[in-house]
Amino acid sequence: MKKTILLAMLLLNILQVTSQDRIFNYTYQSSVLGKGQKEIEVWTTLLQGKENYYREIQTRVEYENGLGSNLQVAFYMNAKQKAFLDNAIGAIVMDPTEISFSNEWKYKFSDPIANKIGFAGYLEISASTDEVEIELKAIFDKKIGRILHVVNLNLEPEWITTTENGEIKTETEIKYDFNYASSYNLNKNWNLGAEFINKNVYIKTDKFTHSALFAGPTVSYSSDKFWINLTALPQITGLNNPEGMNGLNLDEFTKFQTRLIFSYAF
Repeated sequence: MKKTILLAMLLLNILQVTSQDRIFNYTYQSSVLGKGQKEIEVWTTLLQGKENYYREIQTRVEYENGLGSNLQVAFYMNAKQKAFLDNAIGAIVMDPTEISFSNEWKYKFSDPIANKIGFAGYLEISASTDEVEIELKAIFDKKIGRILHVVNLNLEPEWITTTENGEIKTETEIKYDFNYASSYNLNKNWNLGAEFINKNVYIKTDKFTHSALFAGPTVSYSSDKFWINLTALPQITGLNNPEGMNGLNLDEFTKFQTRLIFSYAF
């Protein structure tokens, strides 16, 4: 009996160390890398579709390192570029590329398999030449048989430096999202699921909160050292739109976004 228990604990420990910490692209799981494990992740996010032409591409390159004792740290280099139709000149305009840097810390309090529910806390700080963001997440997940359920509660205050009439000012936005995701483990390599996100942005200067619901499928493939995830996330409906806008909220959000992440562990 003791040998069986020890073998089960060893197997669980191996699964925790070697399994990927991402099956979804927008919704985070509680798992962290084991001590000494390292991963490189490359993210590509495409956002497109407003009332007129709009396209935005976001790229992130992330280095993750497992520090042991359920703690993980990561560093990101981020790039973002937008192109949109400028009605004033009747042409498509491309904004300069925005570069930023992020630092992430993640701590796992409990495990979704070994405990009744998995729980992790997440902190990410991002900075660019004109923006500072702090992102906080409470991550809950549970693995029941082949099905994984995940809930994220996200809060992200953001401070943007701009000018008005020649004077420098700081605008404040507060983003808060509610994520639910579920995935079915098809076999050793493949997972298939869906993500549902209620996105909210409170703009302090306007004293108005934009809100919309996004939902779409996600697919994940993993091997011993490599994994890749793809999510397609159309906007389903606007939940709180500016006055005079019905249906989708295209003032703050886009009609559609998709994200591809691939990672190599070493």
